[in-house]
Amino acid sequence: AGIKLIYCLLVNPDNINKSFRELSELSQISLGSVSTIVQELVDSKFLLKTQNKKILKNKIDLLKRWVIAYNDVLRPKLFMKRMNFMNKSEYSNWSGLDLSSVSEKSLWGGECAASIMTKNLTPSNFTIYTNTTWQSLGKSLKLIPDENGKIEILRLFYDTEEGNTVSPLLTYADLMGSGDSRNIETAEIILNNELQYLK
Repeated sequence: AGIKLIYCLLVNPDNINKSFRELSELSQISLGSVSTIVQELVDSKFLLKTQNKKILKNKIDLLKRWVIAYNDVLRPKLFMKRMNFMNKSEYSNWSGLDLSSVSEKSLWGGECAASIMTKNLTPSNFTIYTNTTWQSLGKSLKLIPDENGKIEILRLFYDTEEGNTVSPLLTYADLMGSGDSRNIETAEIILNNELQYLK
């Protein structure tokens, strides 16, 4: 629950001034959890309450902690399936795939999202976050299950993403969690550009 709520706050630090009920709906966690987590943020000096509003502090430290927690705790629970393209030539044409043709919202994450954002990375692994089942996604995109496949399918846990990629924040977390030096370099570019507001 904490990882989901802190994601909402790091995506948009102004969200901290929404009501607990709004935060509960946005992060899809219980009202009681919101209250507990906000108090924990105050206690650990990540949140300052003034008379008129709340301010998120030490955002880079909070980001670092969140990235570790996301990769260790939440991401494994979102994982659905590894798959491959039926036609291997699709790997070089991945950016031409129309994810909007899938019945439920489906977005590029990880190296693919980073490639779209920075034009600095050629993906060797492919991540799709989706609200549909892996079976339905496979049918739409001509994918087949494969335990050693290069495509990982993850459940989308936050539903206000725009465009054809997940947020820069989630892309950054995926890249940092991969442990790949190329990906970590690209994550730094995203941090310095798209995530500049957290510095």
